[in-house]
Amino acid sequence: MEDIKPVADVQPKKKKGFRSFIRKFTWFLFFVLVLYFGVMYLLGAVLVYSKGDRIGYIYKFSHKGYLFKTDEGILKTGFVNIGNTSTPNEEWAFSVDNDSVAKQITNIDQRIAVKVFYKEYYTTLFYKGDTKYFVYKIELMPDK
Repeated sequence: MEDIKPVADVQPKKKKGFRSFIRKFTWFLFFVLVLYFGVMYLLGAVLVYSKGDRIGYIYKFSHKGYLFKTDEGILKTGFVNIGNTSTPNEEWAFSVDNDSVAKQITNIDQRIAVKVFYKEYYTTLFYKGDTKYFVYKIELMPDK
């Protein structure tokens, strides 16, 4: 005897519609966002854009933030001669992610010239610091 399927069991194929499009678009958007944040993390936390050093006076140094505490500072680098005195006038903002370097900077007198060595990253990350410049080493400049 032949197997005859009842007509009620045969269902027509459903057309792919708006729901399928939204599902595919959502997965595509999710993939693009994950890729974007992965590249931003790579640029901001791993790849160093440049390395260098600056000489000046530590003008301000603080440990700040609500949720993510970071060490931020300002180095006065330029000078203006007014009469017999030299006044620093150019500010350079930096971040510190090493606790031992932060402790060194905290213990330095603001009237002593320092040389800071830094790494510059492509972008900032909110949990690392406010700037793209991260100081990793500091040296006191000899007195004249």
